Amino acid sequence: MNHDAIDELENTSLVHKLRNVEYLTFCMIGVGLLWPWNCILSAVLYFRHDMFQDVTTWAKIFASTMMAVSTIASLAFNVWLASRQSSYPQRVVRGLVWQVLAFVVLTLICLIHEVLPMWFSFIFIMILVLMSAVSTALTQNGILAIANVFGSEYSQAVMLGQAVAGVLPSVVLLLLSFGNNHAETGRDQSKLGILFYIMTTAMVCGACIFLFRQTGIGEKFTAIMTEEGIDIDRDDEKVPFGVLFEKLRYLVLSIFLTFVVTLIFPVFASTIKSVGFKIDDSHYMPLIFTLWNLGDLYGRVLADLPYFQDESFTPLKTFVYSALRLLHIPLFLYFVKTQNGHSILLDLGYMLLQFIFGVTNGHTISLSFMKVPHVLKSDVEKEAAGGFTNIFVSVGLACGSLLSYLFVFIISSITHT
Repeated sequence: MNHDAIDELENTSLVHKLRNVEYLTFCMIGVGLLWPWNCILSAVLYFRHDMFQDVTTWAKIFASTMMAVSTIASLAFNVWLASRQSSYPQRVVRGLVWQVLAFVVLTLICLIHEVLPMWFSFIFIMILVLMSAVSTALTQNGILAIANVFGSEYSQAVMLGQAVAGVLPSVVLLLLSFGNNHAETGRDQSKLGILFYIMTTAMVCGACIFLFRQTGIGEKFTAIMTEEGIDIDRDDEKVPFGVLFEKLRYLVLSIFLTFVVTLIFPVFASTIKSVGFKIDDSHYMPLIFTLWNLGDLYGRVLADLPYFQDESFTPLKTFVYSALRLLHIPLFLYFVKTQNGHSILLDLGYMLLQFIFGVTNGHTISLSFMKVPHVLKSDVEKEAAGGFTNIFVSVGLACGSLLSYLFVFIISSITHT
């Protein structure tokens, strides 16, 4: 990789970075990584209300089961991928292709779910959630390995794209919730709107495939590794996990802890209602998701500031920062306890808390991933680190999703006292 080009990219504005076709492609693939997860997550209200009719067991366990299936499948597949340190460009494309297939089928299920048994729809959706999780793991493993070799700015591009993927689906769903009126049928969201919303995921992933192939990033990655005398399809020259953990322990622990804490967000977001503005749930929940994701995007932009990229902001400081996010939890529980209130200030305070929670999530995650190429020296280690860091993403998400069941119980206990 041309180091002068990397230095020039580091010292330019975000607008100029986005004019760089390679940076834009990494950013777009970042969008394709998180868009599927956020699409399903922010459409939880549709699945719970329209498809599983609110009061059924399927409706009550949908959010936690979806998170558990997704994160545990992702963890298992990431562990397997990390042990096979090869074929990264192919992983990017294959994962995106499978993602397109998963969301085309999900659209069909949403179209015909009324003629299917509820249990069948639930199980089939969870199978597609599993398929989507595996697809994301495959693409993320490949693109982060490539980004680590290209340089930290490209890692930041992937992180920025993920934040954009958080904002856009929630904004689309918010607009759909305000743009539809189905009071006469008891439905909150239009079926046509939701179908379009889900199909958008397939279109985004298709655009990522096109950009990746047009820019030739896979071929450039292969050329870089060949110049270094590294066979990218080797199976016998693996970097031991112990070596990577010794060098990256504070960064990967920061990634793990950040995701554990963040996975309580959907539980609170789907439980806490508007008490001051009296906004309907079908509007309030997408609004909260949008505020959180805007904060997440802002946090990832902040991570590129010189102060945070300076060597004085060490991996240890990044880990301490991630641990401090635990302080959000008692604040969320406070707003659960005030659900009988009627003050507009309660709504505003809760909205601000969700925004700050999003900022700290995006900030710590971006800092952790951007510092990986600086800590590692050889391209072989940087390449292997893509899969290694993904393991901690998956472990954090899996632990967070399982922990969410505990918070469902705690919230239920608080609201019934």
